[in-house]
Amino acid sequence: MKRWKNILFLIIIGMYFPVTISFVSVYKSNVVCGEITTSITDSIDNQFVTADELTEIALDKYPALLGSKMQDVDCHQMETFFQKHPAIEKCEVYLTYGGALHLDVKQREPLVRVFDNNDTYYLDMNGDKMPLFKNHAAHVLVASGFIKRLSSFEDLLCISKMIYEDSFWKAQIEQIYVSEKGELTLVPRVGDHIIEFGKVEDSEMKFRNLKALYTQGWDAREWNLYKKVSLKYKGQVVCTKG
Repeated sequence: MKRWKNILFLIIIGMYFPVTISFVSVYKSNVVCGEITTSITDSIDNQFVTADELTEIALDKYPALLGSKMQDVDCHQMETFFQKHPAIEKCEVYLTYGGALHLDVKQREPLVRVFDNNDTYYLDMNGDKMPLFKNHAAHVLVASGFIKRLSSFEDLLCISKMIYEDSFWKAQIEQIYVSEKGELTLVPRVGDHIIEFGKVEDSEMKFRNLKALYTQGWDAREWNLYKKVSLKYKGQVVCTKG
């Protein structure tokens, strides 16, 4: 008896899926795309592109989208198109049974804004260039000076990430300046001094020594007594008063 129940169950399952697939296929052939719903998952800090702009871009690229049958909408092609936008890192496009087309977008995350002669742009977390956007300016670390004197963008990316990933440095360092010799100077938000960082080599040790100075060496009242802190000499922190 149990065996016959198992066989009957398998027959029902075998019939269910073809019928369901057929039903879905017929449903998709009749339902049209009636609306576009957009979602920007990381819009709190950055607003390089808005939901309205995404809808406008979609309708400009695919003017017959609204009213098209669901089965004729190529979601994969739309994802490829949107991911070419300079503000977008990832885009997922899908349809729901009510006839809504969903655009779920993740924006690229700027790490540092670079001022290089007359050119200015962002570097994102992957080290790729991002243009400026008219509707939004990201509040990020700034790099200026003789940018091309660095051995590579990797040096700038390395220092910028070290600052970004440490809450103390992210709050304290606001600018990186590159000298003609390719050496770095950091400009803090608090205090009247500048920080001669030197080359990128031994960066972790330099930041560790500098943090020790800030947190254990100086009294809060001393932050404005110095005009320069040098980390250029290995294992040393040299302070010069104003």
